Amino acid sequence: MKKLLVISGLFLLLFSFNAQAQSCCLPKNDKKVEKANINMQETKTVTLKVTGMTCMSCSNHVMKALEKVEGVIEPLVEYKEDRAVVTFNPKLTTVEAIIEAINKTPYKASLMEPKS
Repeated sequence: MKKLLVISGLFLLLFSFNAQAQSCCLPKNDKKVEKANINMQETKTVTLKVTGMTCMSCSNHVMKALEKVEGVIEPLVEYKEDRAVVTFNPKLTTVEAIIEAINKTPYKASLMEPKS
């Protein structure tokens, strides 16, 4: 009987750790709610040249840095094009803050000059 109680206790303990471990890896929906509440007329989009990216992992690194900037609504990073197109709320952040967030990674960002 004691063995059954011990086994049951261990099972419950392991089950609770598994549930907790899975909850830490679930995506947060805060950004989705923020996006839904933003009036698209209140947003700006900037295209940046991002140098130093050589693979998809590099673009993911830049994307994660941009997602941490309050006010960034939709970052799109293309490593093959050396480019990031970022839609943001100008009431919450600036182009300079977005560039600074990228420059804190191993990659460097600057405003992309329009093609003539």
